[in-house]
Amino acid sequence: MTYHACIHSEDASMRDGNETTLQQVMTAGLKIGSIKVNNVLLQDIEVAGAADVVNLQELVSNTLKLTRRRRYSKDGTRYPEPLPSGSSPRKLSIEIHDYLGYRDTRGLADSTRYASKRALDLLFSVCGDIYVSSITHAHIYKLWELIRWTPDSRASAEILAVRSADDLIAEGKALNLRCPAIDTFRLYRRQLRTFFRSLVGTGTLGHSPMAAFDEMKGSLIEDPDKAERLFDSAELERIFDPIGFTQWAKAWPHRWWCPILGLHMGLRVGEAAQLKLANVIQDEGLWCIDIRATVDKARRDLPGRKSTQRLKGRSAIRCIPIPQAVLDAGFLDFVADIREAGRDRLFPNLTAGTKNDGETKANYGACFSRQFTGYMADLGFQKGVRFHAFRHTLVTDLKQQGFQDRDIALITGHATAQERIETIKRHYDHQTSPKRRRTKPVLRDWQQEVLDAYQPPIQLPRYERGQFRTCLRCDALAHP
Repeated sequence: MTYHACIHSEDASMRDGNETTLQQVMTAGLKIGSIKVNNVLLQDIEVAGAADVVNLQELVSNTLKLTRRRRYSKDGTRYPEPLPSGSSPRKLSIEIHDYLGYRDTRGLADSTRYASKRALDLLFSVCGDIYVSSITHAHIYKLWELIRWTPDSRASAEILAVRSADDLIAEGKALNLRCPAIDTFRLYRRQLRTFFRSLVGTGTLGHSPMAAFDEMKGSLIEDPDKAERLFDSAELERIFDPIGFTQWAKAWPHRWWCPILGLHMGLRVGEAAQLKLANVIQDEGLWCIDIRATVDKARRDLPGRKSTQRLKGRSAIRCIPIPQAVLDAGFLDFVADIREAGRDRLFPNLTAGTKNDGETKANYGACFSRQFTGYMADLGFQKGVRFHAFRHTLVTDLKQQGFQDRDIALITGHATAQERIETIKRHYDHQTSPKRRRTKPVLRDWQQEVLDAYQPPIQLPRYERGQFRTCLRCDALAHP
């Protein structure tokens, strides 16, 4: 096959070839009779593979640079500088590999990295291993169709590796599978926009094929039968039934204390499950839970992750006074038992989970959540009502009493619009330094006032010193 081309413009690029031509190059090869680059004629060019395509592009690009017209002619006419040609395109598999590798280097959360890989696996299934410069809006339309008709459970990485996107779409339509939630499409859109934005940033692409795809519109339809993530007084009494709760919770310390901390302090399940002794402090005369991630002693000198604790975000870092009801229930006695047993973590019988490569998942919350969800199911709660409903209950109660969002955020660790730029707090305010001048503890007093206003109608069981001595002893089942 012979192909004749004549290129005159100074910003011409071999990247503008269509997908069929590139595929032909990879199979049968390509012979080009001639290419005219400004006043230079390139003749009898043979392209045998992907490497030759890149070499030809570099040749044309360099020829353009050497033969471009001067910015000023003899008569004073000024010509604009040519547009930059950008980086050479690479195959999708290479770009995905490098992109995911850099996200690992950035230390992003496992859930974020998984979501990125999942979205790019679907993109690869639709496009195949083509050059990223060949990806168009048509591929994205097909990707939406694949997401629509192929739930995550039916399109694992293993399935996508052996079945085509067309096959999976056809199967989903034949089975009339339920459409995923709108948040699923939003998640994939966000991940794909980030991926293509990085390619635009490196100069690999001139524009993103995701640029034309606007944010998904949220549905205004409500499901009256959907489980509400909010507890009323009767449901709280059922959870903390003096007999039932004690029978379930007496086996392990995390079963006893995590629900109590969730109820009275609105802690996230992961925040409660990963607590250490270092997170229980005295500040301005008040006992507090200091929500932050600290270095594990055993990991201080090891490569990789330094802590098995993790936070949802910067706004999650906060120090909360321990409510009197929790203190009256014997929490400090339990802390004394932990210290006496020589443990660093409050709940050493919970595991953080381990990845296939041996690295920690740093997800103590998942371990406890499975146990608590089973307990809730035994009590007859609907599927979907989990530990997080404690936060919803606390926030709703405080809002009903007239507290402002900024006040509640001091307890729950939610980011408010006014707190998204925290230069003073982050860089200048040494909140935990012993050098700071002691003044009236307005913040702690106000937090305590907010928490004191929340009085769930529950009588907490009283902890007894040594209650979990068997679980905490040195030869007991414990995890780092």
